[in-house]
Amino acid sequence: MKRLLWLICFGALLFTACSTTEVKSEWKDTSSKGKIGKVFVLAIVNQPTSRRAVENGIVNLLNKDRLRAIPTYETFPDVEKIDKALVAQMVQEYGIDGVLVVRLVNLEVEQTYVGGTYAGNLYPGGWYDYYGAGRAVMLSPGYTIENYTSTVETVVYSLATDKILWGTVTDTKENVVPKAIDSYLKTIDKSLAASGLF
Repeated sequence: MKRLLWLICFGALLFTACSTTEVKSEWKDTSSKGKIGKVFVLAIVNQPTSRRAVENGIVNLLNKDRLRAIPTYETFPDVEKIDKALVAQMVQEYGIDGVLVVRLVNLEVEQTYVGGTYAGNLYPGGWYDYYGAGRAVMLSPGYTIENYTSTVETVVYSLATDKILWGTVTDTKENVVPKAIDSYLKTIDKSLAASGLF
């Protein structure tokens, strides 16, 4: 019996450790046969820490055996002010032929109410039973849980044609931002590998 309980707990742990990100759709330009040599990685995120985490995460995924990706947060710390002329200059300097852009498409918040202690119908039990039930509810009231689903679009542009070569939309169900980013990166790693662009 103990072994069965241990197996159930271990299975639950494995399940919760799995990625909470799901690919909703994916698209590839089948007319384009070339590969991308080097890309700039641009995460359109206002929060600098999250932007760095996303850009560095993708750069690390793509640069496993050689330089394929360069983050943009150091050159363009303000995501609202990207200088296109400076990008063109850096494209020449670094030999960049693509841009990988990540953006949040939607953030959905689902609220779930969890009821507090409920003792049932105690009207016939007298005032003291009714008081006890009210006290139990007061000490253990209901509460609301917010669950977040982040919809993220990731696209790769060719700089030669200024056209999208590949794109994917993912949904991540995670309430903690660093965990959501980690989950997204695990899923996008597989998608980028399967894209055949790198």
